[in-house]
Amino acid sequence: MKRIPTALAIVAVIAAFSVSCNREKLPEGVMDEARMVDFLTEAYKLESFYVVECGFKYDNFSGEIVATYDSLMAAQGVTREAFERSIDYYSHHPEAYESIHNQVVSRLDDELSEIQAGLNNK
Repeated sequence: MKRIPTALAIVAVIAAFSVSCNREKLPEGVMDEARMVDFLTEAYKLESFYVVECGFKYDNFSGEIVATYDSLMAAQGVTREAFERSIDYYSHHPEAYESIHNQVVSRLDDELSEIQAGLNNK
């Protein structure tokens, strides 16, 4: 009877090891999913502001958008190179990118709901 728990423990260790080995390690300079979600959530809000302000005419605000992105990157400690590497990496890993996008949309929906609830309570 003592062999069954030992065998289960060995199987569990092997399974855990194989799962961790199958998880692809991110290349150096690529933001992990959580950091991408944080960054893109703020970036989407910035983009939305400029879309509303300039009516989809980015040419009118292109310099300001670049400066705003630079400020966002500085505030979050993200370099342009890391951002570009991350976008490149996740564009080649669509399942991960979809997960990031879904988390960003969910977070934005939650923030919108909080704002609407606050407005309704006034």
